[in-house]
Amino acid sequence: MTSLDRPDALFVGESVALDFLNSIAAPKTTIYDWLETGADILEWMVQAGLCRPEELALLKAETGSVELEQVAQDIRRFRETFRAFIHLAISEKAVPLDHTVIDGINQILANSSQFPKISRLGDPTLVTVHRYERGRDLLVRIAVECARFICEADFRYIRACEGSSCTLLFLDISKNHRRRWCSMEVCGNRAKAAAYRKSRAKRHA
Repeated sequence: MTSLDRPDALFVGESVALDFLNSIAAPKTTIYDWLETGADILEWMVQAGLCRPEELALLKAETGSVELEQVAQDIRRFRETFRAFIHLAISEKAVPLDHTVIDGINQILANSSQFPKISRLGDPTLVTVHRYERGRDLLVRIAVECARFICEADFRYIRACEGSSCTLLFLDISKNHRRRWCSMEVCGNRAKAAAYRKSRAKRHA
């Protein structure tokens, strides 16, 4: 499937880490992978707010296509490892601290290109800047978001969409923690329409 055949990437997870898992999904029975190629990953990274277009322009100039495709493979492999970790966490309602994914993330972060910087936005704040010098730095930036999610998210509120064929995940930050759908547009309205048709069929039976 080419990028022209795919809908726009979905960002419904309320977390970059969950949106990363949602970068392959079947919201309407068809499976789409928004990280299918190296070029796909570069586009998704910008859409996810993980890097700026000018950073990727420099990265593409310094990274060969073969290296970029290898990094794409590594990122897709890490995505499925992290998915297994998240599904285990959903079942346990807590972070499985003995899971090998934590060691894997720490190993990725140990090789990162980053440095502290004072931000001038609002009050002075010390922030960490991630430099994109190699294709490998793409995986590092994703791993940072996954690490942040592990440390900060309330795992009791990670949800799988209740759509019949949907595979999307999200963090339920709603007031009453009763969110059921990845989005009303993708699955919520379809569920309502199905319930309405079923109700009409019963009335006319």
